[in-house]
Amino acid sequence: MRALPHPSLRAMAAFWIAAAFLAGVAAAWLWFDSQGAWREHLLRADRDGQLLYAAIETGSTMPKDLQAYPLTKPDAELAEKAQFISLSDAPRPALLTHIPVTGLHPSGTNMPQLVIEAVSSDLSYPVGRLTTGPEMAAQEMLGQIVRLLSTYCGDPLVVLRSSGGTWYRLDGSALWSCQAVPPDRRIAAMALGGFALLALLAGASRIAHRFSDFANQLRDRQLRGGPDAYERESPAELAAIVEAVNLYLDRERQRLSKRLMVLSGVSHDLGSPATRLSLRAALIEDEVLRNRFAADIERMTEMIDGVLAYTRSELNVETPRKLSLTALVEALVDDYRDAGQPVELRPIEPVRTEGARSLFSSRVGHGELSERQILVTARPMALQRAISNLIDNALKYGRRAHVSLEADAQRAQIVVEDEGGETRPEVMAALTAPFERGPQEAQVSGHGLGLTIAATVAEAHGGSLSFAQGARGLRVTLTIARG
Repeated sequence: MRALPHPSLRAMAAFWIAAAFLAGVAAAWLWFDSQGAWREHLLRADRDGQLLYAAIETGSTMPKDLQAYPLTKPDAELAEKAQFISLSDAPRPALLTHIPVTGLHPSGTNMPQLVIEAVSSDLSYPVGRLTTGPEMAAQEMLGQIVRLLSTYCGDPLVVLRSSGGTWYRLDGSALWSCQAVPPDRRIAAMALGGFALLALLAGASRIAHRFSDFANQLRDRQLRGGPDAYERESPAELAAIVEAVNLYLDRERQRLSKRLMVLSGVSHDLGSPATRLSLRAALIEDEVLRNRFAADIERMTEMIDGVLAYTRSELNVETPRKLSLTALVEALVDDYRDAGQPVELRPIEPVRTEGARSLFSSRVGHGELSERQILVTARPMALQRAISNLIDNALKYGRRAHVSLEADAQRAQIVVEDEGGETRPEVMAALTAPFERGPQEAQVSGHGLGLTIAATVAEAHGGSLSFAQGARGLRVTLTIARG
């Protein structure tokens, strides 16, 4: 079954932008529709309040959503005594809000026209928000009061005394009850907008993570190894990059494999002639000439083996694994000592750690952690070959080799220092190129590949090879990432 093509970044961006735009339009519609419904609700309450005033004063028809009924005689007597919380329908517990209506009477006099008392179980209405003035009509004031009552969701008992002294009970449940209040969709609008924003950010973050994750895989490939080919993932641009990287890795792998195959074939083909030359050289009666023949044959064989080792280190055929660098170096030094070589391993230095800054100080704390076993992720055979080359160089150019290990939380260092070596660090740094030999090449055997292999192995482990002048002689440091 053929895989579906991956969408491109342009198509995905267009989709997300369109989706975010539609979500924004929907959120804006919900917001303004809710505000419009709420504005209409309050305007209707204001209008009904003014119509109620006209109905009470003139006897005209009352508004549909706001009715006034005369109080019963017992309740009217209680109202005259200002005992509103004792009315028959008063809630318990009760909060009383006194609202005098002072406005310009149609006759032109400015005097208290109405008295309104609101008894609520949980709300005291903010009368201070009402707009008053000597030129404001009483009916406008009553419209504001009904608008204020309709602003809050509740079921208060509202009584009113007209200018004629009659007490009325107002039924405005169609305006100020919780069922009458229009639904507030602004929270839904904000939730929709926030969800669209989060979805957009999550999509962008997921795409960015795929790019950064692939970059991290390539960055750690030398240290941790990697697959022969990476999986193609969306978007299409990333899939094209992955395909190009896979093609490059495959060509590079084939190129190195062919090189290794050619060198292996040359080594195999030269094996038989070298053996015959050794046998024939053994028939030479002149001992000096015979030894020179044997030395040349051995040197030729070692050179071919060195080139093969260098090619294998470039190819990284060995899979990285978790190992104890301490145990590897200790075993390697023991092998040299068993062979009678003057190689010494110094005690392991404590691991240096750095703490976080304190809330009360900008200074960074430091500490030391005693670590007997330094664990790293590495290729053991390649690492052992690189360390052996450094020890061999120290023994060739100095009298002894002093080996030590240092580590912190991110990196580990294998330090090899010779004793009495006279080669300068800048000269040794130039010898990391293939087949480059030091100034004492006439007196010291070798082929100029030892430091090259060590530098290649260090780079394959995310580190480097450096040179410095130590207390005894030349100090070579092989740094690798701990993984």
